[in-house]
Amino acid sequence: MAIGFRGLFVFLFFGVLLTGFFSDIVSAQYYGSGGGFFYGTQQVVDSIVQNLEPILRALFGGQDWTGYLLFEKTLLFILVTIIIGLVLEKLPVFKEKTPKGILRLVAIIIGILAIRGINFAWINTILAQYQVLFIAVAGILPFMIYWYFIKDFDLWISKTAWIFYAVVYFGLWLTADVEAYEVVYLWGAITALVYAFFLDSAVKRWLKQQEMKMWEQDNKWKRIDSIDKRIRDIQLSSRPSSEQTKIIKELEKQRAILIKSLSST
Repeated sequence: MAIGFRGLFVFLFFGVLLTGFFSDIVSAQYYGSGGGFFYGTQQVVDSIVQNLEPILRALFGGQDWTGYLLFEKTLLFILVTIIIGLVLEKLPVFKEKTPKGILRLVAIIIGILAIRGINFAWINTILAQYQVLFIAVAGILPFMIYWYFIKDFDLWISKTAWIFYAVVYFGLWLTADVEAYEVVYLWGAITALVYAFFLDSAVKRWLKQQEMKMWEQDNKWKRIDSIDKRIRDIQLSSRPSSEQTKIIKELEKQRAILIKSLSST
């Protein structure tokens, strides 16, 4: 889908940008010889911003034409346009008869109209939800990493480790100056203690059960492969006798039982 929007992004990033790109590199080398590579890089970045900002403001700025939250609006436009394009390609009414180029153009138009019409209050609301998502993911990630690190320890060792984890979070809670931080640290400590004393042993038993199930399934598949090999060997060795036919039927019966047991788990 990213390839489908190639025309739009080529226009935005190459059609206008390159007019000032190389000139700023030359000027950076001339005026910023004392600044070295980093000064030249800063000039190039400034060139990109100065050339792209008027276009993006014209597309997404609406009536006020301000650059406020312009970068965020651009990212939302890309996100919404890709999602709309994917949805349009899946709709039966458009899937077969409409060229993909038309669908992508429609997705771009809808994305532009959506971003131009949205006000700053709604943009801030949307951004706040992404901030909540980031905080939740970033807050859970240390717990997941810590859990993965100690999940194979003995029960009492893991409980001790979780208590130490909770003590650290309680210490952060007591020393935090911001109320939002205090809430996160407090709930992190409580979650660690609840997991250590009420969930850890149950989770360990469940993991052991899943490991045993996987081992049993692998063992059954190996037995099925062995049965298939024996049946092929008997069939290819010579014309099966009555005794060999009975053996084949018995092997096929065992194979059917194993297949049934796999489907039931």
